[in-house]
Amino acid sequence: MPFEFVCPFCHFKTKVLDRFAGQSGPCAECGKQVTMPHFNESGVLVPSIALTSRTSKSKIAEKRSWMPAIVGVSVVLSLLLLGAIVFRIAWPTVKNSMRRMAQARDLENMKSIVEGLNAYCDRYGTYPPPVVVDGAGVRLYSWRVLVLPFMGYEDLYKSFELSQPWDSPSNMNLVRLMPTEFASPNSADALGSSETNYVLITGAGTLFPPTGSLSNSNIDKHTILLVETNNNTVWSTPGDIDISLGLRVGNKAMKEIGGLHSGSFTAVTVDKESMRIPSDVSQIVLDALITPNGGENVQISTFMD
Repeated sequence: MPFEFVCPFCHFKTKVLDRFAGQSGPCAECGKQVTMPHFNESGVLVPSIALTSRTSKSKIAEKRSWMPAIVGVSVVLSLLLLGAIVFRIAWPTVKNSMRRMAQARDLENMKSIVEGLNAYCDRYGTYPPPVVVDGAGVRLYSWRVLVLPFMGYEDLYKSFELSQPWDSPSNMNLVRLMPTEFASPNSADALGSSETNYVLITGAGTLFPPTGSLSNSNIDKHTILLVETNNNTVWSTPGDIDISLGLRVGNKAMKEIGGLHSGSFTAVTVDKESMRIPSDVSQIVLDALITPNGGENVQISTFMD
């Protein structure tokens, strides 16, 4: 038996057959989705309010099920943003710590070499000549060969033909046996190519003038003995920083100080003191640090390790 149905949206009245009770479909007038009344257990026709309510509750529950995920994503994004801010603030400190750790590895090597240089000086009264020459004045090899016994490399020293240049056939075979202390851990290829990163500063007004190397006694405190360089050379080859060719800091020309670390370079004094010297150090201060008997009063506390 047909029953009367009124659309809740457009209020259009229509007759609906019993078999469509409780079903949903578009209104014949406005086209909006409607649900027909249904017969309850007693056979009485009632509006499908309960069905509509359940549907609404289902949609609400569905929306609520997404809320934890949305909150979780918001928390993660907030934490990532906070982490980025903290990292940006802390990065200069972290970067400085990383640089100091890298420099510490260089300073450890350099102190070992300075110990060998000082031990040589104690034995022979002066530091070794930067370059060993023969009777005809031919350059043979570096001071590094001479300090080998004082660094624990007696066998390598005994294998070296001291009357021949570093690149003679017999001495060339020893190049690959370079002590690890001569190569910087911060140089990508120094160890593999048997090249050194630590050099003396030579020339008039230094510990190694043309007239002959000096002693480590009666000299200015904090006089630099060894510095780092990124201009590598084979360890047994003669080659250091000659101030007569112009002393610079950075990486602009051959045989300059520094280059392994940005912003500063490492050095070790005759007293085995570690120093981290800014790359923009003034020439006056740098000259004072390398001259052994200048008597300069230099405030270098900020350079000390």
